[in-house]
Amino acid sequence: MSRPPSSQTTPQFYRVSERDLTEIELHSVDSINDLHRTHQDHSHKVRPPRPAHAPSLNGNLPYFDALAVNQTSGPVSSWERRLQDMFTPSSSRAYALGCAIVTLLLLTVLLIFYFLVQQGGAIHTLTEAVREKKVAAAELTLLIQELQTLRHNLTALTATS
Repeated sequence: MSRPPSSQTTPQFYRVSERDLTEIELHSVDSINDLHRTHQDHSHKVRPPRPAHAPSLNGNLPYFDALAVNQTSGPVSSWERRLQDMFTPSSSRAYALGCAIVTLLLLTVLLIFYFLVQQGGAIHTLTEAVREKKVAAAELTLLIQELQTLRHNLTALTATS
């Protein structure tokens, strides 16, 4: 038998079971929930979908009591809501946070360079002081040698007179 060229092959269709459809639906709901969690600024426009639950043995989704779920987590206070909002990514908040981090990094680098320049100036001043001390020590050595020579000459003069 000859095989038809690949351009003439017909697409094959597969039968999808109810269980596979349920899993696809659950993954879709999870993905939508993730989108709503990561993009809270748009969540007021669209009603969020139900949370995903594992199917029961017969393939049906289990019923849950929304009030019972909310009561177990307790009421969310205003400071908790603000804290959640602060750590929830949104494009403007992420941009502002990024700008703040970059600004802090630049300020840190500038501060480090400022202190390096200050230390460089201090090292330069200390180097000049050490040079002056060496010159003064050399001059003192010459003066001591001259004094010793004068003392030797003076003792020789007093001994001869």
